[in-house]
Amino acid sequence: MNRLLRRIGLTAVPSADAAGLRTVHRAFVSRVPYEDLAVQLGESGPLDPHALIQRVLGGGRGGYCFENNTVLHALLAALGFAVERRQGNVGPRDSYARGEPTNHLVLVVHTPDAGPFIADAGLGEGPLNPLPLAEGPVRAGAFELAIERECDGWWVAQHEFGSFPGFRFSDRPATLADFQSHHLRLSTSAESNFVKTLIVQRPFDDRIITLRARTLFVDGPGRRERRILEDIDAFAGALRELLWNPPRGAGSGWARPAVGQGHCSSGPLNHPRIGSIAGPLAT
Repeated sequence: MNRLLRRIGLTAVPSADAAGLRTVHRAFVSRVPYEDLAVQLGESGPLDPHALIQRVLGGGRGGYCFENNTVLHALLAALGFAVERRQGNVGPRDSYARGEPTNHLVLVVHTPDAGPFIADAGLGEGPLNPLPLAEGPVRAGAFELAIERECDGWWVAQHEFGSFPGFRFSDRPATLADFQSHHLRLSTSAESNFVKTLIVQRPFDDRIITLRARTLFVDGPGRRERRILEDIDAFAGALRELLWNPPRGAGSGWARPAVGQGHCSSGPLNHPRIGSIAGPLAT
């Protein structure tokens, strides 16, 4: 646990209350990138908390929703938080009603002083802070989301600068085993967007930076930037920046590895398939 806390820039063990949750969540989402490199490089395995923690500890790496939230769940539980997994659906609001399979893992954390929160390090677009699990609009930095009750679950409407309408999740707690088949599908099926396209994202309070295939996007209030990365050097530079550049104010707790160092593929720029995963230009 202490190594993982240091990896996200924390030197003290946070208390298992609302303030501690905000501290852990913000540090984790700020420093563990949302990325599907393991899928793109053919390195995905089952959802194994120990293996995924080792990947994150190796330096610079994260994962997509099932992976990042598996690590966050393990960390929060080790810190003494009461945390539950919930099955979710990212996409149009009616996707669950239409029978779309689970494609997201959401965490609900119960705090003794401020009730339940949504904790989610697996959206790529933030928010940096956990969201109170209560109906109504909620401010997240420069962005505004909305949380609504929906039958036996909850709907979280994404802000106007996001790339998806929102996500829905169930009231019913789930086990890690409930997500294994969905993870296998999303990490191996030719129909999966994670298999089709590289994505790396970092959220901030006022913008979202996204590398999708070979296009770099910046979105937020007053920001709409698109830059095509013309060659492998530009692509590798953007990837390096998103994976290993410390967030502003990260301080000395941020460990930036040398390219190629770390566990497994924490040095993906040295991978023989690095050129091919850039794929076609994204629009």
